[in-house]
Amino acid sequence: MVRKNILKKQKIVQELVDLIGSGKTVAVASIDRVPADLLQKIRRELRGQATIRVVKRRLLLRALEQLKGKLPGIEGLEEYANGPVAVIVTDLDPFRLFKKLKEFKRYAPVKAGQIAPVDIVVPAGISPVPAPMIAEIKAAGIPSKVTRGFVEVTEDYVAVKAGEVVPEALANALAKLDVKPIEIMLAVQAAWNEGIVFPRDVLDVSVEEVLSQLATAHMHAINLAVNAGYPTTESLPIMLAKAYREALGLAVAAGYVTGETAKYVLARAYGQALALASKLPEDALDDELKAALQGAAVAAAPAQQESSSSQSEEESSSEEKSEEDAAAGLASLFG
Repeated sequence: MVRKNILKKQKIVQELVDLIGSGKTVAVASIDRVPADLLQKIRRELRGQATIRVVKRRLLLRALEQLKGKLPGIEGLEEYANGPVAVIVTDLDPFRLFKKLKEFKRYAPVKAGQIAPVDIVVPAGISPVPAPMIAEIKAAGIPSKVTRGFVEVTEDYVAVKAGEVVPEALANALAKLDVKPIEIMLAVQAAWNEGIVFPRDVLDVSVEEVLSQLATAHMHAINLAVNAGYPTTESLPIMLAKAYREALGLAVAAGYVTGETAKYVLARAYGQALALASKLPEDALDDELKAALQGAAVAAAPAQQESSSSQSEEESSSEEKSEEDAAAGLASLFG
């Protein structure tokens, strides 16, 4: 009988070794308080994507020991194999696996004598609890009143802080109010992938948030490369465009005429000529210059009007403020 048990355990260990070596990602998950129906549902939903096997910690540690050297870093999972555990083997990356498992999360009521894992908050509002039960709700310390035949919690109330023991009366009241603060899920404690072990706090991130951070870092890196004059596949087109604009501006400012700068140099010279003509007496101008100056004045009028309007608004605002300040000063004298 003893030998049969030994052979059985050796067989299980070998099956675990084969299973763990068959996937790109290996995760260790806690099944503490996970009901059988939820575990079966997860297995059904992930069939073909992941294999989930509940194992004894001691046998899992033996399998990981045998895989040392074959799968670099796999022994890093040992410290996360605590309590009742399951091994999950998949070709999904660890972050997608964690996200998929979170989709099956449920919530349950807290039990009397249990240590609150988080702050338990009772939200304000009318509950499904009938009015005759208000004495029990009030006895648990929850601020409440009767509204239209039901118990109404009058304000958001922190019933228990994280780390505190939940009293029996409070646990019963929370259950009646349908407050379910306890998360129930197949909780991945750590996952191994390509020689790296990712703990739970690293895996529990938003993919969208990470992608946003990567996009921001990418933009900052390109900006740094452009300003430092460091040519790369992505920074070089921007650097060339910037150099082109600066060269064009320098050539125009210097009056250097090329096929590309001629129109800008001529436009600049034309503008300077009109500016000079505007300083001359009217009898010194011919009809063509007069028409050109008149056209320039008409074109500039809307911009000038907008500028004057903006300045007028600022002055008006300043005057109103001054009047308000003066009124406040007078009020204080007679206050």
